[in-house]
Amino acid sequence: TLQWLNPQKFTIFLNTHQVLRDQRYKLLRYSKDELSIQLSNLTVQDEGIYKCLYYSKHVQTKSQNVEILAAPSHPVLEVSQDEGRGIKLSCCTQGGRPQPQISWLLDNGIELPGDTRHQLGAGGKKWSTRSTLRILSYSPKVTASCIIQHPALGARRLVASFHFQDLLSTEDAEIPSPSENPAVSSPSASPEDPAVPSSAPTPAQP
Repeated sequence: TLQWLNPQKFTIFLNTHQVLRDQRYKLLRYSKDELSIQLSNLTVQDEGIYKCLYYSKHVQTKSQNVEILAAPSHPVLEVSQDEGRGIKLSCCTQGGRPQPQISWLLDNGIELPGDTRHQLGAGGKKWSTRSTLRILSYSPKVTASCIIQHPALGARRLVASFHFQDLLSTEDAEIPSPSENPAVSSPSASPEDPAVPSSAPTPAQP
């Protein structure tokens, strides 16, 4: 006699008899020493340890851990600026299982890990992930990209990019002229200067 149990210890199949009335389970092969089944359309609630029991003179048990992968959402990029502390980039993604990997890529080819935090969702199954990167100085021509990697994506990566030129254009439109507000000025940047993350030393100013 052969028997398959789901993680909740309910019998799925007993020999060829389907005990658990769930159309997502299908019998593939049955013989005196094999009971193969197929699971389809699974959700994170279906993951866990599935057990196959073989009843002879002694009960033999084999277990299979089923882990459900959930792809994270497309990243959302947020930008904020602190006076005297440069630019803060935040990259957020939700719904990943297991936790996604987030890195930052600058135009000069440097890839950085950033400061990444994971938070488990209310259901206790999927993760919300946020990574932050602080840029001390930058060039308008530089682009910073947030890159999401996850097993459910395979070789594909999710990317969200920010062009520092967009920040300068926004400041030009919103900030009054120096004569009206001398305490506020747009950040100066040379086109030849690459973006410098907070982990890099800041050159001394004369």
